[in-house]
Amino acid sequence: MADSSWDNGGRGVPVRAGLPLWGKIALGCGVTFLVVLMTCIGGVAYLGHKAKTDPDWFKQKAKGVLSLALDKMRPDWEDFRTVVEQLRSPEGCQALYAANPGLAKTWPSQADFLEAASRWHKEIVSAPDLSPEVMEHGGLQINRDFNGRVRVGWSPRSGRAVYVTFESVRKPDDKGPRKVAELDVR
Repeated sequence: MADSSWDNGGRGVPVRAGLPLWGKIALGCGVTFLVVLMTCIGGVAYLGHKAKTDPDWFKQKAKGVLSLALDKMRPDWEDFRTVVEQLRSPEGCQALYAANPGLAKTWPSQADFLEAASRWHKEIVSAPDLSPEVMEHGGLQINRDFNGRVRVGWSPRSGRAVYVTFESVRKPDDKGPRKVAELDVR
């Protein structure tokens, strides 16, 4: 006689065929990784081949990328050059200290700042125009922090190194000088 229950206790239930879910996810991630890896290797191989066969094309592309980087850094560099020029004279140092209250953290009074700056005037050289040579060999540093500050530094071959931290990034509609939060002359 047949059992009156519809439940057969798991007997006769077919086993699922194929990979479990974790196996499918792992396989998909592995395939994606291989596709990305091969694309990167292929791109590098293509650029390497193109650079060997057509060096002028490669130089033009590199100049285009460098030009974009220079355009992005130019506002920070121009503000830095303004500060460096102010540091080269006593009058400029007075104006710099008066316009930037953040300098009072390091030098409590204007007299302290001017005394320290009197040792710098003759050893600070004018900052050149921003160029690929300055970027590659001129001791240039530009760092942007997550808190919005911008640190620009320059270490010339002769003269003192100057590091300026601006309080914020220059926006296109900003007029006038940026506020200096910190100054370090070495």
